[in-house]
Amino acid sequence: MKDHLMLIVALCGAGTFLLRLLPLWQARRRRDVAATDTLRQRRLAGIGPAAIAALLAVSVWGEVGDAPSWTAGLRLAAAFLVVWAVKRWRGGTALPTLMGALAYGLMAQWLG
Repeated sequence: MKDHLMLIVALCGAGTFLLRLLPLWQARRRRDVAATDTLRQRRLAGIGPAAIAALLAVSVWGEVGDAPSWTAGLRLAAAFLVVWAVKRWRGGTALPTLMGALAYGLMAQWLG
């Protein structure tokens, strides 16, 4: 079972790396396209949130897949609430993600 888990982690890491690398690699190959290509800009802007959503889905799968308890639901709700509030307050993706992870960790320590 442990080998399967390591394989899944390695494949997820490789997929995330390729999601970030391939659009940039393609953009470097096509230098004739103007820098104001809005479709490409929108796609590149969506990579960060997509990677964060994929990591979030993998992280909470154990909480949701097994018999969830009320403490697991409370931890997840607190983390999502913090991510939403910080996103509205400051914008961006890094700070809301970090603050949500901190909120989840603190709730896990507090609730057990």
